[in-house]
Amino acid sequence: MTRYRVYQVLGIVVAALFLTLGVVAFLTGGGPIIAAIAVVGGLIVLIASIVTMVRS
Repeated sequence: MTRYRVYQVLGIVVAALFLTLGVVAFLTGGGPIIAAIAVVGGLIVLIASIVTMVRS
C-alpha cells in the first residue's frame, strides 16, 4: 500500500468516527448543533477521501 492510500483509508476512518460521534452526541443530549457540526465534518472528510481515492 502506498503512503497516499494509507492517508485515504485513515480519512475514511476519521470520517466514520466523526459521524458516529455526531450521532452519539445527538442521542445523548449533546445538542443538535454540536451533532450537526460533527456529522457535516464527517461527511466532508468522507467525500474528500472518496474523491481522492477515485482520482488517484
